[in-house]
Amino acid sequence: MHVGISTACFYPEALEETFSQIAEMGFKKIEIFFNTESELHQPVISEIKNIVDENGLEVISIHPYTSLMEGMLLFSDYKRRTQDGFRQYMRYFEAAKMLGAKYLTFHGERFTSGSKSDSIEERKIECYHRLCSAAKEFDITIAQENVAWCKSSNPEYLKILYENVPELKYTLDLKQGHRAGHLWTDYYNIIHDRLENIHINDFDEKHSCLLPNEGSFDYTEFFKRLKNDNYKGDVIIEVYKSNYSKNKQLKNSAEFLINKINNNL
Repeated sequence: MHVGISTACFYPEALEETFSQIAEMGFKKIEIFFNTESELHQPVISEIKNIVDENGLEVISIHPYTSLMEGMLLFSDYKRRTQDGFRQYMRYFEAAKMLGAKYLTFHGERFTSGSKSDSIEERKIECYHRLCSAAKEFDITIAQENVAWCKSSNPEYLKILYENVPELKYTLDLKQGHRAGHLWTDYYNIIHDRLENIHINDFDEKHSCLLPNEGSFDYTEFFKRLKNDNYKGDVIIEVYKSNYSKNKQLKNSAEFLINKINNNL
């Protein structure tokens, strides 16, 4: 188990500097957030790959800039838009494969008032099968994330996906579970044997997202559970720019997590 960091792909303004700083802090593994369509195409994607390699980094997963629209793009009954949406995600898979990533972090449908978040139509289950199959052609795995403003915020919804889409894997996000009013175990107990990625962060009574070791989350119990269940993936620090002012804070959080992991091995 390794500690990585999530980073936005601000190309070309700050990409080289950002990746250099990540490497200097001792991180080796990253998740990349794409911000726009051109970053998925040549020559940009090759330039991103070169900067990744130059800094000795390994891309674990990618995050689409269209996450906010996945319900509309992929799960509506407007067939032409769904076809275009799948073509869009094929470009993500191509980019992910070129970067050496294993996973695409997926949000899925938004939760809207009046919709039952603990049910899912058969047509949408078929969309999940189709999406996972398309990703597999590029050696990419779809990793469904629990997201506070999506249907995946409901553990019962994830349970339906778990039972009906066995090829689907999962990303556990601690802050998103907290924001949704759930314990991390509410999700973990359902999907732990298909868990491939973890977005790790912290929180307290006043803040829903903090750097690890700056809130009240019980990491000792968390890593003990991961060890007992033989978790083989990584933990990716995912916070926002407003959650820290100095890179030293990120490095301190990583060192804290490494110590916690080692103490539970």
